Amino acid sequence: MKIVYFITKSHWGGAAKYVFDLASGLDKNKCDVFVASGGQGALKEKVESRGLKYLEIPHFERKINLIGDILSLFEVLALLWKIRPDIIHVNSSKAGVVCGVSGFLYKLSGQKLRMIFTAHGWAFHESRPKFHLFLIRLASKISSIFYDKIICVTTFDYNSALRYKIAPQRKLALIQNGINAEEIKFLKRREAQEKIFGGEKEFVIGTVGEWVRNKGWDILLKAIAPLFDKHPHITLALIAGGESPHREEISHEKIVIVEDLSGAHQYLKAFDVFVFPSRKEGLAYALLEASLAELPIIASAVGGNFDIIETDKTGVLVQPENHDMLARTLDKFIENPKQAKKFGKAAREKVKNNFSISRMRERTYSLYPL
Repeated sequence: MKIVYFITKSHWGGAAKYVFDLASGLDKNKCDVFVASGGQGALKEKVESRGLKYLEIPHFERKINLIGDILSLFEVLALLWKIRPDIIHVNSSKAGVVCGVSGFLYKLSGQKLRMIFTAHGWAFHESRPKFHLFLIRLASKISSIFYDKIICVTTFDYNSALRYKIAPQRKLALIQNGINAEEIKFLKRREAQEKIFGGEKEFVIGTVGEWVRNKGWDILLKAIAPLFDKHPHITLALIAGGESPHREEISHEKIVIVEDLSGAHQYLKAFDVFVFPSRKEGLAYALLEASLAELPIIASAVGGNFDIIETDKTGVLVQPENHDMLARTLDKFIENPKQAKKFGKAAREKVKNNFSISRMRERTYSLYPL
């Protein structure tokens, strides 16, 4: 069986990890596995380190570019004719549209092809003008026509797909992301802080993610600003993927920024509180990893955060884009660290029991047979 995983960009993030975990879990004696993406980022290196084939789609990119998108459509179509896969498994909204059309054209010639799409958080949940959201929902409905199955990684997105009639229920599958708890190792607090800060810090509020608006770091910065005066012993750590166009605007002696830290999850024990103030989210690996590190978690009430965090049980959910509410909750965690730590222990148990990589693989692979 030949299978190709498609993802728009090859930089290392949650969707790339998802693709890697699925591609690397297949039996190479039974499956010929390919990963196709734009660029030659960290995903390419990781895929090839497992003996899998990486294919670059030169014009794959996140931003809408009519000429580039048309070119990428024909690049994908050419790849399908060359490899003649049995299955394609597509990830990210942009790839979903391009590969959906390419797969449809390929099948018009009488070729057999099973098409799977995973929604890592529907794009119509982003903060955009209403007309833009209408167009995105319409594009999602049209592209879903091309696919045999659509995987939603969060309960929120599954229910949204039904609510907005993105696809009929028979096409939808709820399969949450999984993680291998036994393979996730953390440095001890002192060692992690030494490597990040060059010494020990008394109380660290931290987050991990990409420099993108959806992560809500601007909200976190607004929330924490007044707390630096009230609690002079705290430090904010931003562990960032990629480069920030606004980094030079973040200037405070209590804020530490670390960019492109390899194996960022290893350093989570350096934190006392993990904050995840996203505007939009799928089911974030960073949140799963923070739970395994037994960190007290404050997260915005969006997307897959609902699946992991239960308020006052495994952490606290706050209203998205509400920096005042986030500040009040942070203040409570700082003043009551013992209570906050109880949330962290409960979160670890929940993730260990409900979000295993073996379960994710088994349920996903069950959708592949022709």
